[in-house]
Amino acid sequence: MRTLIGAVGYRNLRDFSAAFEVIERLDNGDCHLFQAAASGKGDSPQIVIEDTSYNPVAVVQWLQSLTEPERFDRAIFVSSLERGRTPGMLTAYRWDGELPPDDQVQQAVTEAVTGIIALENTVVIGGYFKVLPPEVVIIEIEPLDHEFGPELSGPVRAAIDSVCALVRRLALDPESIDDVPVSPLPRRHTQKARTL
Repeated sequence: MRTLIGAVGYRNLRDFSAAFEVIERLDNGDCHLFQAAASGKGDSPQIVIEDTSYNPVAVVQWLQSLTEPERFDRAIFVSSLERGRTPGMLTAYRWDGELPPDDQVQQAVTEAVTGIIALENTVVIGGYFKVLPPEVVIIEIEPLDHEFGPELSGPVRAAIDSVCALVRRLALDPESIDDVPVSPLPRRHTQKARTL
């Protein structure tokens, strides 16, 4: 099983940078586990850790450029998303694949090309262009601080080990996805429209 582990967020924006802490720890500490998972599978690594924050349209283009053996079977996206939960709380779900109406897809594309980094935009645009793998897992971390700086708040820092353990399990154990509930992507654009 070929798996993408992607971080979506802003660097140096305190808790909104938590996904980068996760992928850095996994990249530095788990390389031997991920390399072992790739043994006997040819030249293509089976687990790819990537900063997928650079632009949803560019992520789509990258995924479109992959050859058949390079395509992913599972994507695990990690991001900090403010949804009014307890700071540091983890929420993991499998995206049900449902796309919003076309006008909301267009809004996601507009935001993406103007530089707004948002997990929802990455998933919606990737889903619209049918480049995401069959299994998409989203792990959200509830942030506390969103000021400029590299330090994570206490509750978010305390959650990083749990996030890493969950990502590790989902990347290395194909059946582990059965423990993750299926859910629609929260509709950020719909929520905005209702409050205007």
